[in-house]
Amino acid sequence: MEHFINIVFDDKQEVDDIVVSEVATSASNALLEEETGYELYDTNDGKTVLTVETHVKLDELESNEVAEKVANKLFDLGYNNFDIEVSV
Repeated sequence: MEHFINIVFDDKQEVDDIVVSEVATSASNALLEEETGYELYDTNDGKTVLTVETHVKLDELESNEVAEKVANKLFDLGYNNFDIEVSV
């Protein structure tokens, strides 16, 4: 994935298709295609990482806007301990 959003949860989390869909909807200005690729995996140090492919390169302002929208959606879904990384 050349351009992406990483959501790193501080511990192992059950992340289902609803969460992926909500993240994709929140990041809609970075996703221009109907199908969005994503990866979900657990790290060796016990964290869960959700990587969502973006279809455009974002500048710093756009990156911050997307991260804020995604964070707010995750808070709404009950997640609290995570970091968001957006490629620029």
